[in-house]
Formats: sequence, C-alpha cells, structure tokens
Amino acid sequence: MFLVRLAREGRKVAQRVDEIQERLDREIRPSIENLTRFTRNLGEVSEIVVLQMRRVDAVLADTAEKIQETTSALRTAVVKPLGPLFDVAAFLKGLQRGFAVYQQLRGLHGATRARGRTYPAVDDEHMFI
Repeated sequence: MFLVRLAREGRKVAQRVDEIQERLDREIRPSIENLTRFTRNLGEVSEIVVLQMRRVDAVLADTAEKIQETTSALRTAVVKPLGPLFDVAAFLKGLQRGFAVYQQLRGLHGATRARGRTYPAVDDEHMFI
C-alpha cells in the first residue's frame, strides 16, 4: 500500500514538474529569445558604429591633410615670391621709424643742434635720505 501511494505521489510530482516546464516554455522562453535577439542586434549596431567612426576619422584625416597641402601650396606660390618685397617694406618702415625718432630727439625744424634733451623739473627731494 505504501509503495502504491508513493508511486501515485511520484506521478503527481512528475505531472506538476511537466506543467511547470511547459509554463516556463510558454512564458519565459519568448522573453529569453527576445533578449538574445536584442543582444545580437546591439552587437551589430556597435560594429556598424565602429565602422562609421573609422570612416569619419579617415575623412577628417584626409581633410586635414588636404588643408595642410593647400596651405603649403599657397605659401610656396604667394609668400615666397613676395619675400623680398616684405624685406624691402620692413627696411623702409625701419627707415621711416628712424627718421621719426631723429625728428623727435633732435628736431629738424627750428631746433638748435647744440641743445640736448630737456627734462621737466621734478621734485625729487623726498628720494634723498
């Protein structure tokens, strides 16, 4: 009698385990499949993003290189031929500034040559101890 009862209870437990397994298959398996699909899609998206970023980096590097080449070409075509002109302009500007300083210090218009610089009188007695 004990063995028969044990067999019946064992069969009931097995049926409940089968029901739980079917319920898990029905309710949880779709969620697991969705999660698997989501992680796979996320992996693909990250690969695409990495590929696009590599392309953007290549385009930016190419653009920077072209800008540098253009700058070098402009420097070669414009600035180098004008170099001597810049030198002459700098020389003339130096002469002009020198002449202005000469006029300011010596005075070319009506000032006497023997006369030196004059400084305004400053009350500097407070400087002596």
